[in-house]
Amino acid sequence: MRVVGLTGGIATGKSTVSRELSAQGIPVVDCDQLAHAATSKGSWGWKRVVQAFGRDILTPDGEIDRERLGAVVFSDAAARRRLNAATHLPVALSLARALLVHWLSFKWLVVVDMPLLFETKSHKLTRPNVLVTCTPEQQVSRLVGRDGGSMERAQARIAAQMPLEAKRRLADVVIDNDGSLEQLRGQVRRLSERLRRGSLLWGVLTSPLAVAALVAAAVLRLR
Repeated sequence: MRVVGLTGGIATGKSTVSRELSAQGIPVVDCDQLAHAATSKGSWGWKRVVQAFGRDILTPDGEIDRERLGAVVFSDAAARRRLNAATHLPVALSLARALLVHWLSFKWLVVVDMPLLFETKSHKLTRPNVLVTCTPEQQVSRLVGRDGGSMERAQARIAAQMPLEAKRRLADVVIDNDGSLEQLRGQVRRLSERLRRGSLLWGVLTSPLAVAALVAAAVLRLR
């Protein structure tokens, strides 16, 4: 199974690209959704986050207050590292389960939508790695329009992330989301065609049946 990495900066349009790929029939694993599920009330991930930050970050019904937690880690690099340390393993296990399900379902190609693909070094396990980017001005404008708040706050949130230029140097494919939605869709269609072309042989060689056959052949050779 070919596992493709998809990432981007905040408000660059990564989620739009993810939806477009999914609409074209390519399975997409959303790590944000996995993180929410892995840290739901009472889960192992939830316990790790509460242990790291205390019960002050919980809502009255016991769920993690993500806005409050976001405010805590927003301008505190040490707090962000603590949060990543608390959630990394639960999310990684959830991701492994999701990929296993796709593999056992004979999926030849899966895209992993991961905001921290490069920051967590996960890009070393995926190929190609796709970055969605846009101009700094568009990024600020979209973030203000999406979440509200001041331009200064939007700029501070962007500055707290790994710079897009640093991500660009690590990416195999860059989608520039500077134009219209139709232009973006055109880039996604070309990406989809490229990924499908390179995935058929990969999928056949790494399918569950192929792996089982290779294991059986190896066992027979040892007899």
